[in-house]
Amino acid sequence: MYLDFITAKNAYLAASHRAFACGLAAASGGNISVRLPGTDLMIVKPSGITLGQAAEENLIITDLYGNLVEGSIKPTKETILHGGLYRRFEQIGGIVHVHPVYSIMCANRFDEMPLVTKQMKQIMDVPVPVCKIKNNTVDEQGMRMIYDMLAKKPGVCCFLLEEHGVVSFAKSVADAENNAELVEENARVFWETQGV
Repeated sequence: MYLDFITAKNAYLAASHRAFACGLAAASGGNISVRLPGTDLMIVKPSGITLGQAAEENLIITDLYGNLVEGSIKPTKETILHGGLYRRFEQIGGIVHVHPVYSIMCANRFDEMPLVTKQMKQIMDVPVPVCKIKNNTVDEQGMRMIYDMLAKKPGVCCFLLEEHGVVSFAKSVADAENNAELVEENARVFWETQGV
């Protein structure tokens, strides 16, 4: 268990710092999580820190319902989103939710985002769906909308939230972060070629 935690923690920190370096979220926005293998627990970002400030001393562990298990800082508001996806899809090992500009613009304007880069076409074979949740955070009603959307789009590894960016998930948090970068690249190419 201890070695699993160390591996998960290091993967979390690497993905968080990479997402921050790539400019995928401004200020303290965005959140990342890693499922602790063989448990119903996840490492999540505390509220109020940037992805770049994530460090061993400020990470927290919650259960998949967002209840604090270890740490002293309030967890991100998006534990419902992260925990809900982990509970529904056992194969997910890491989730990245970030707020890159072009992805938000596409989510606000379109109902889905076509795949226009070869890199996106390598990870998915259907357009990136957009979930039109109006709340500032994803609540249980929003999770039902997400579950319904994902049931209609099997095989997706990411989706967009209107006004709220990208949610990417994969077996590892490194892959989830990489996919979030590819979604934003695709969004930028798509937006620029639309001449909007």
